[in-house]
Amino acid sequence: PLARTIRSKLSQALEPTHLQVLDESSRHGVPPGTESHFSVVVVSNRFVGLTPLQRHRLVHDALATELAGPLHALAIVAKTPQQWEGDPQIPPGPPCLGGSKREQRVR
Repeated sequence: PLARTIRSKLSQALEPTHLQVLDESSRHGVPPGTESHFSVVVVSNRFVGLTPLQRHRLVHDALATELAGPLHALAIVAKTPQQWEGDPQIPPGPPCLGGSKREQRVR
């Protein structure tokens, strides 16, 4: 499954002290069994001294193949170990605002 690939690639690239990969596809307007919407929490010493944008770029670089293919949406929480110790909270993800591209909305 895609979750396993995401976990493996992020583990290899970022050597996280904490890693959480959550498949959120079922919360979106996709066919059952689709793996396309994920959220990740990555805690890594590799993020020390980097801006949030730079951290996200490292995650995106590690998952470039998946983002070009089956992975449609990725929510990222990227913290240093010190930040995680001080605040291990994960902000709630945004709600899905759309449905399947095949759906037509009637107004």
